Amino acid sequence: MDQPRTVTVTGVASVNARPDRATLALGVQARRATAAEAMDVAGQRAGAVVAALREAGISSQYLRTTGINLWHDQHERQFVATNQLRVTVGADEVGARIDVAGRAGGDEFTLDGVTFSVADPAALVAPLREQALADARSKATQLAEAEGAAIGVALSITEGGSGGHVPILKARGQMQAMATPVEVGSESIALSVTVTYELR
Repeated sequence: MDQPRTVTVTGVASVNARPDRATLALGVQARRATAAEAMDVAGQRAGAVVAALREAGISSQYLRTTGINLWHDQHERQFVATNQLRVTVGADEVGARIDVAGRAGGDEFTLDGVTFSVADPAALVAPLREQALADARSKATQLAEAEGAAIGVALSITEGGSGGHVPILKARGQMQAMATPVEVGSESIALSVTVTYELR
């Protein structure tokens, strides 16, 4: 039996949304003559940052230690200890939370980045499916008509998508966190469907 003629197309739909959540990558470091001293001071500074963030209203479920490191700086002949923390906050709270952490961490406070995202994109994605399918059908119809045919039933549908994070504010080193300005911007959430239609 002859294989049916088919046409395969990809339909796309997207929407712009204002992020409502942000992830901060924060840290502290300490340089001391011994490894024990460096670890102790870095631990104290990390504890001060966590305490300050909790006092500012951030619960423990939104605070996570992501790295504790120690190495020897051969050039300076010092041990360097670092403690990294990931903090999830509301998008409108980013500047204020960086300021709080920066004051608590002091001159050895580090900011490795801020990533914005939409906390619950499901409600935004749902309408995109119908729009993406309509886009796919329109493309398939045009291609079929160009070949003197018409599209029949959809033989397969595969969904894909993108719409991740918006990274901003990359900084590291000494800083004095004072009234940090942050622009949230918008995030593009996209969904695609690849559809194979029968040609008739």
